[in-house]
Order: sequence, then C-alpha cells, then structure tokens
Amino acid sequence: MTTFKLVIGVFSLFSIGLLVFSFFVDHESELYRLLNYFDYCFCVLFLYDFFYELYHSKRRTRYLFSMGWLDLLSAFPVIHEFRFVRIFRIVRIVRLINSFNEFRLFVKFEKKSSIYAFILVLITFIIVSTSFLVLYLEKGVGNIQTAEDTLWWAYITVTTVGYGDYYPVTIPGKGVASVLIFTGFIAFGTIISYVNDRLSKIKDI
Repeated sequence: MTTFKLVIGVFSLFSIGLLVFSFFVDHESELYRLLNYFDYCFCVLFLYDFFYELYHSKRRTRYLFSMGWLDLLSAFPVIHEFRFVRIFRIVRIVRLINSFNEFRLFVKFEKKSSIYAFILVLITFIIVSTSFLVLYLEKGVGNIQTAEDTLWWAYITVTTVGYGDYYPVTIPGKGVASVLIFTGFIAFGTIISYVNDRLSKIKDI
C-alpha cells in the first residue's frame, strides 16, 4: 500500500458517487457537462494507475488478463456511448475492501502519508462540491453560467489569485466561495509541507 494507492482507492469511491449523481442530472445541462470534466480528470488518474501497474507487474500478461482489463475499462469516462462500462469501477471498490487490512496497517504506521492523502481527498471533494453548488446557485443570476466558467472560477479561487472576472453574486454562492478560498490556504500549506518533507528525505540520503 502506498499513498498513491490510497488516494486512487478513495477516488474510485468518489467517482462512483459522481456516476450515481449523473443519473439524476439533465444530460443537456451545464451541471452534467461539469460532471464530465471532473470525471475526465479521474479517468486520467485511473489510466495512469493501469499503466503503472502494468509496467511494474512481474507478470504483465497475467495482470492484463486478470484484473488489468477491468482497470482499463474503469478508466472510460462518463459519456453516453460508454455508459455500460461504468459498472466496472465497482471492481476498484471491491479491491479496496479486500485490502482493508493492508489499508488499516498503512494508516497505522504511515500516519504522515495518510494525513497527506486524507487532505488531498478532502480538498478534491470540496473543489468538486463547491463547483457544482456555485453553478447551481448562480444559474440565471451571476456571470458563472457554464461549466467552463465554473472550472476557471474554481481554479482561480482555490489558488487564491482572484482575478475577479468570474464571481458569485448570491449570498449562498458567496458562502460557498468562502469555503473554497479557505480550502486554497489549506492546499498551499499542505503542498509546502509535503515538498519540505520530500526534500528532507533526499538530504538524509
């Protein structure tokens, strides 16, 4: 178990939540387009995980024809043409449950790495949630009206740049934005701490 595997496992669970949510969203809406953008990001991670496992596997053919093809299918994005392969993402959840004991030991003995993983997952959850909320709350009111507007606003806000070209105008929208701004501070603090920790290990070597 590694930090990356821990994050991938939790993101798999998160992606299943997005899949369930997609069934209740109008497929012609901006919310659904925003969901697709986030799902593409998860698919890139899942695809990287597939090639990583394939490259480091001692028996690549065995991996490819046992669990590898399922990992590859689970990397398909949430688009209508491939909706039937979404179910294969559940395989990742099953594997996470089966490795629960390994997961528990990793959290117990690798507390610092576990904290980094937890913060990364939490930040991702907040970014996705606040993006959906702002797009929903500002519909027909402010200047955040499309999925692309929302992604740009979320990126600028979480990085604490704040160009001011896109911003929420409703009271609930501003409240959601304040949560994302605070998340940006946490994200930068975590990144700096992680980089310092990695650099200190390099010096020790």
